[in-house]
Amino acid sequence: MNSYLKLIRLPNLIIIALTQYVMRYFIIQPILGINRIKLQLADLDFAILVFATVCMAAAGYVINDYFDTKADRINKKDVIVGRKVTRRVALFLQQIIAAISVLLGGYVSYKIGHWQFVFIFFMGGGLLWFYSTSYKYYFLLGSFLIAFIVAIIPFLVVIYEIPPLMKTYAEVLVASKTNFNYLLYWVGAFSFFSFVGVLIAQFIRDLLSIKGDREINRKSLPIVVGLKWSKIIIILLILFLSVSVFGVWYQFLNAPMDQITPWYFGILIVLPLFLLAYRVYQFSEGDKFKTGIFLIRFAILAGISYAFVVNYVINHTNF
Repeated sequence: MNSYLKLIRLPNLIIIALTQYVMRYFIIQPILGINRIKLQLADLDFAILVFATVCMAAAGYVINDYFDTKADRINKKDVIVGRKVTRRVALFLQQIIAAISVLLGGYVSYKIGHWQFVFIFFMGGGLLWFYSTSYKYYFLLGSFLIAFIVAIIPFLVVIYEIPPLMKTYAEVLVASKTNFNYLLYWVGAFSFFSFVGVLIAQFIRDLLSIKGDREINRKSLPIVVGLKWSKIIIILLILFLSVSVFGVWYQFLNAPMDQITPWYFGILIVLPLFLLAYRVYQFSEGDKFKTGIFLIRFAILAGISYAFVVNYVINHTNF
């Protein structure tokens, strides 16, 4: 059983589920509550949506391991498919999990009156399959694709919430000449942070997989542009993300009653990112880079966890 849990990356799946729950109950719900508007997607339907998303990710992890055994052996990673789980079982498991994802995604799409949203799960599953078989071998394509799919995870919450909100509060929206686009902006900021953070993480993983990538002819960032320029690009992305965080605070969140946000951003997000930039600068081929991996994961989780600060500020401010 432990091998199967490792194969589907259970800790990552838990983070995916928590991210979507945090977006719903600590961002969308309190923001709607300012105008005395309630969530309209039923809790059970939302739980099904989360499970469909988790299944899509799990299927992606399985198929990636299925096609990545050679590189994993070279890079001395824990190889599960072919050793602890047979290739036939792994492929069958991927197909079952992917089918469950599409079926559940289709059910929730039908419930909100937009059955066409099921194509999100078709496309997500398909992109993860083609990523594992071919896209990740192309220069930058695989890294950007994974970052994009991760960015969609929090965005799915608002995409599935807005249609029932529009239906229930249609008359109010017409009378007030407003819409729910502000929810897209809020959740979109978290998605953008996730996109850039995961892109940095993907490039860091490329640094750690240079030997294996050479053997399988994968055109990763360091293979194509070299180690020096890869480090420069990663450091520039880290600086860009750090500036973006404080830019968002200064432009949109700089409220006198909120004394938490600047300290939160500075200590829990920007400081780890600066430390990561320094570790990337020091990196040399063969370095295990455990500190760097920890820092980027910490920064990404801290960025998502800022939702708790948003919830606190809203609940302790008189609007």
